[in-house]
Amino acid sequence: MRFSFFLREALGSIKRNWVMTMAAVITVFISTAILGAVLVTDRNLDRGATSLKNRVTIEVFIKDEAGPEGQQALEQKIAAMPEVKSFTYISKDEALERFKQRYGDRIVQNLPINPLPASFEIQVNDADQVEVVAQRFFDDPNVDNDKGTTNGVQYAQATVRKMLGTINLVEKVMWGVTAVFGIAAVLLISTTVRLSIFARRREIEIMRLVGATNWFIRWPFVLEGFMTGLVGAVLAALAVWGSNWTIFNWIKSTDLDYLSIEIYPLWLQTGVWPLGMLFTLALLGAVLGAVGSVFAMRRYLRV
Repeated sequence: MRFSFFLREALGSIKRNWVMTMAAVITVFISTAILGAVLVTDRNLDRGATSLKNRVTIEVFIKDEAGPEGQQALEQKIAAMPEVKSFTYISKDEALERFKQRYGDRIVQNLPINPLPASFEIQVNDADQVEVVAQRFFDDPNVDNDKGTTNGVQYAQATVRKMLGTINLVEKVMWGVTAVFGIAAVLLISTTVRLSIFARRREIEIMRLVGATNWFIRWPFVLEGFMTGLVGAVLAALAVWGSNWTIFNWIKSTDLDYLSIEIYPLWLQTGVWPLGMLFTLALLGAVLGAVGSVFAMRRYLRV
């Protein structure tokens, strides 16, 4: 009976202040949608970063003069490195075939000899170990380094490092934007509830005079903020999940499939926090709404 009274009062207040309520719902929608986008982006950036790390390859070019003995020495050296996950020997003929497939036959058809060196392609266990492993070949006499250079060893560590740095910056910016909009949602819900309190100030005073407890007066306003936040957050969760699903299917049909993008669970995911998209954002939105209501009452409802 009492809950139905609180609910009726909250719905009546929402109806009376529907313009401000809609503004609060939209603000909660934006703030929780940004959080949802952060959750989806954060997970997929981590997966994409891992995928990029795993694709980092060190190419070690072998001098033609090194011969089979030099090749074998390099192979033994690579095999003995604990940081190496796998390696592949690419012969001169294989290197030429790859070149033809990438650039066509016309470039090499008039060459009297095959100018491309044999090489080893090395993958390491951790992308952070690439530079350490590569440096071990800079002064190797069997590696095809031009004098005074280390161009016989090729790897994309600098590019990957910049890309990972950019990913970290994007994540921090998105979390910051989420915090800003979360604060805005609390303040706007607080303003909406404050208008309700002002409109019912005489009724509240009468309730106090007849002995209503503080929480009896507060509960309709808390419920109003709770419902406002919940509605905005549920709409945001469905919008973010739908966008995630659309982007996932688009990427699956393109050459970017190697990034291993996944769909963030809508309902539940076991063993990890946060929960599924719907539950996480709904919980956050409800909390934002309730906190906004409490904040308004602490400042403007002197009970």
